[in-house]
Amino acid sequence: MHRALELSGDINLSDLSWFLYAQGIPHKITEESGKQVIWTENEEKSHVVVSLYQQWQSGDLDLPTAPPRRGLNTGGILKGIPWRRMPVTFLFIAACLVVALITRAGADWDATAWFSFVPFQVANGYLYFGSLSMGLEQGQYWRLISPIFLHFGFAHLAFNMLALYIFGSRLEVRQGGLHLLGIIIFSAVLSNFSQYFWSGDDSVFGGFSGVVYGLMGYCMIREKIDRRWQFGLPPLYYGFMLAWLVIGYTGVLGSIGFGNMANGAHTGGLVAGCLLGALAGLLFKERKAYY
Repeated sequence: MHRALELSGDINLSDLSWFLYAQGIPHKITEESGKQVIWTENEEKSHVVVSLYQQWQSGDLDLPTAPPRRGLNTGGILKGIPWRRMPVTFLFIAACLVVALITRAGADWDATAWFSFVPFQVANGYLYFGSLSMGLEQGQYWRLISPIFLHFGFAHLAFNMLALYIFGSRLEVRQGGLHLLGIIIFSAVLSNFSQYFWSGDDSVFGGFSGVVYGLMGYCMIREKIDRRWQFGLPPLYYGFMLAWLVIGYTGVLGSIGFGNMANGAHTGGLVAGCLLGALAGLLFKERKAYY
């Protein structure tokens, strides 16, 4: 553990501690000779804690009020995660799991047809595609969003759900479920349309990764515009995601058994998230409170 701050014992650090946990910054507070000491896991996190504390003391950062304690939290590695404040994140994770079971992770084509962007039917081992306009004329508007719940293989599902949890939980705790829901829906629609124009009427695509890139783009751009709004993930994580996007365009992943990448969905989701992040950053950067 790294010693980040030593403070007077009469300072109430409950709100700061709650905020740090909400941002995914592990820490502990101990008492030494009447002083309070904040510890973090490394020097980098200590710098973040010091910066946030200084902003709080100067009035540049308004912290949400910490909820009352209800006994000891024995959650181990999950300690400090505000589960009840993340219903939207868990709702989408649950929906993706249910659809994966219904479709057998994309192996059941008849079930998959209900969630595809373009409607199709299965007959004699062949897929017969309709058109997007035909589906919309029949009132099947759910198809504009439903491909994000489709996953082709449980490894595909697990990777996307982990990424959704990393981004979604932090965004929801900080800004609320409705804000996260808006980002997801906008990113879903734009990423699905992007993949549709990329691959055409006679293709089946799915996955939450387009939305994941939307959430990443939102956080990445908003951090750049509003320096007080820091998401807490290292730049290396963003770099990995962007590198993965670029590698997808080379086609090398398909040749080594990873399957075809939904490049259009990834790019469309990233653009959607960047647009929303820029808009939010410009609207809220002058305010002192975090949104």
